[in-house]
Parts: sequence; structure tokens; C-alpha cells
Amino acid sequence: MNIESQIISNPVARALKVVGDRWTILILRDAFLGRHKFSEFREYSKIARGTLTNRLEFLIEHKVLHKVLYSQSPPRYEYKLTEIGLALYPWALLVWEWETRWVKLPHNNMPSLLKHNVPEQHLLTPICVCRHCHQEVKYKDVSRVFDKTVEHVSKGKLADSMNTQRRSRGDTVSDADHRLGHIIEIIGDRWSSLIVASMFLGLSRYDDFQHNLGIATNILADRLKLLVDLEVLTRNQYQASPPRYEYKLTEKGESLYSMTLAMRQWVLDYLAPMERPFKLVHTQCGHDLDVDVVCSTCSSKPLPGDVGFK
Repeated sequence: MNIESQIISNPVARALKVVGDRWTILILRDAFLGRHKFSEFREYSKIARGTLTNRLEFLIEHKVLHKVLYSQSPPRYEYKLTEIGLALYPWALLVWEWETRWVKLPHNNMPSLLKHNVPEQHLLTPICVCRHCHQEVKYKDVSRVFDKTVEHVSKGKLADSMNTQRRSRGDTVSDADHRLGHIIEIIGDRWSSLIVASMFLGLSRYDDFQHNLGIATNILADRLKLLVDLEVLTRNQYQASPPRYEYKLTEKGESLYSMTLAMRQWVLDYLAPMERPFKLVHTQCGHDLDVDVVCSTCSSKPLPGDVGFK
């Protein structure tokens, strides 16, 4: 099965169509922090009014948010997470933890450390574990098993799909809430997410990215440079004349895998069933892979009411 087929048919691709956007991620960040009003989203994330309206309507359409009237005259609404939206909490915890682990920024731009208040208060480090053997799932502990009856997608379909998606890179505003700003450069840009996803599937060379993904050369070069600058990838020359390079995930890059698995699980658990031409197998126990996000200290699933900040 070609790389286009593997990415398009992956539940993660379906999730990215809903939440794989810079502004959408910021809205979800604010919602999980208890910010629910239109004015609060504007204040903390500095999203343009029209863009914010568009994203809120989109999240309501996909049943991630719902509107709650809190003022009759004039009518005013809050935007609250639905059951489907709240189910993104494990993914949101992994996103937050990744930022605190890997980003070195001025203190006021850094997320606070997570703390878990049960059974006794302790620092929270969320991890992905296999639902069957309860062991932490690492990138190199997962294999893919393919259904050979499924046909490849037509060449160019992946790039066409990406081109119809919303532009997701944005400018930084000085007085915005910058927490999660670093990881949003990766997961909030769908071309960058696409490159990282293809690396999890085995691509490593520029020509392979261009051939398999159909990304315009200027966009591909820009995103690869960005990912190298962010230390998600390394670049190594494997041919001198003409110069050719290959890219490898760093430890920082591989650590994005857990949130990818959490997003995949969200689709499998809460969205309508979809055809999957390949499945993931946890090689440590041999079971089809399903994951939970748990606290590494007490092994319980963190709930929103039990998590705070240090």
C-alpha cells in the first residue's frame, strides 16, 4: 500500500480535518482552561473575529462544542465542550506535557507543570499505554498489518485534499497567550503534520516526500527546514554530487507519537466507524493496538476535575 493510501485511510488524518488547525487548537486549549466566551477566545488567542466565528461554527458542526445561552438581552452564548470534545482531554494533556518537556522559552511563555490531585497530589506526566498489556507504547513497539484487498488512492489525491484545507500558520501577537505556541508550529500546520506522519510510516528522503506526498517543492523545503530548526528532525547528506539529504526523527520528534496515538484513539472511540486498510499491532503483547492515557505515577486516567497546575 502506498504512503498516500496509508495517510488518507488513517484515523489520524480524519482527526486532523477537525482539530489539525492552529486556531482550532488554541480554542480547545482555552476551552480546557475554562474559557468559554467569544470575548475570552479573542482576548487570549487574538484570533480575528471572522476566523474565530468560522472555527467555532466548524467545531459545533462536528459536535466538539455546543452553544449555551447565558444572557437573554442581548443574546450571549458560551461555547462548552461536548462529550466528544471532552474526550480530547487525554490528547490535550499529552500536547501540554510535550510543550513543558521540550520547549525552552521565557518563563512567562511556558505552560505550568501539570499536577494530579488523586489519590495524593503529585506531578502529572501523562503517558500512552496499551489497553491490553498496560505497558507504555513507544514508536518502535508498533507494527502495521495491511489488508491487501484495499486499493491504492490515486496519485495527487492527498495533496489535493491538503490544498482544500484552511490555512493554519499565523502571526504571533505580543500580548496573546503563547502557551502551546511551539508545538502548534508542528501540529497546527497540516503540511508539517503530514511530513511527520509520513516519517512515522517510513519516508526519510526529500525526493520520496515530494514523490509520495505531492507537496510543492517550495512548501516542502520550507516545512523541512522548519522541522529541522525546531529539532524535530535531523538532516544528513547521503550523496555528494548532486547533494542529496535524508531526514530522521530526533527523540523530540519521536515523542510526538504518543499524541498521534491518542488522536487516533479518539477517532476510533467517538467518531463513526471507518474502513481501515491497515491496523496497528503492539509488538510487546501481540494485540491490536488501542491506547489509554494514564498518569505515569499512579496509573489512573486523569480527569479534568483532578488535574491542576503547579
